[in-house]
Amino acid sequence: MNPLEQAAATSRLARVNVGQKALLFLGLLLLAVSLPPWPALPMIAVVIIASAIYARVPWRLYLGLVGAPTSFLLPGMVPLIWSIGADGISLIDGGTSDAARVLCRCVTAMSATMLFAVTTPMSEQLAWLARIGVPDWAVQITMLTYRMIGTLIDTARTMYHAQAQRLGYSNWRCWISSLAGQASSLFVVAFTRARTLQEGMELRADISAAATGTTLHTVRQANARATALIVLVLLAVTAVSLSGMIPAPKL
Repeated sequence: MNPLEQAAATSRLARVNVGQKALLFLGLLLLAVSLPPWPALPMIAVVIIASAIYARVPWRLYLGLVGAPTSFLLPGMVPLIWSIGADGISLIDGGTSDAARVLCRCVTAMSATMLFAVTTPMSEQLAWLARIGVPDWAVQITMLTYRMIGTLIDTARTMYHAQAQRLGYSNWRCWISSLAGQASSLFVVAFTRARTLQEGMELRADISAAATGTTLHTVRQANARATALIVLVLLAVTAVSLSGMIPAPKL
């Protein structure tokens, strides 16, 4: 079991109905990208942090899951701040504030998404998707893709340890060479396994008749009181953000 699945299975929210968690965290995601940044984003962040504390998520794993996509977002902020023209590189008026708003929205939305992932085992997500009417073939492909990614991660880890034992990372030059070799080998392995997986899916019976996963433990049924509380929180964040009750701080 990978660290993400282990954290999801041991979370205090693991037995909470998947639909309720989707309503809360995906609802917060939608609010983060649609409401005015102030005061919506700080309020959403408070709800996310409180939920993470209650769920007792492993913070090192959770922050890593949020930080990895953020590192890809940072280079994308550069065109929002600077522009290249005939006079060279110039600073865009209001670009810094626009970039900060976009970054805060993205980080907040990712935090809600990753909290859903770190509190809900994949098997329960797949079973929930099947229950709400998602086509069985889509659920099955999602499960197989997830399992394939997991095996590729294990393969990459094995390759890394094998190269490290041969002193493949002893210096900077060896590090680049070993990393390039590992990437090319993993690329070939991924395509080979994907082709094999496709052939196996084409030769098997009707994909809708296959099982899509089982839960790790008994999941509680949706509780009307908890659902009402989640809806109330989302409506409160929306109402406060749109009403202007909290004035924006003057910088």
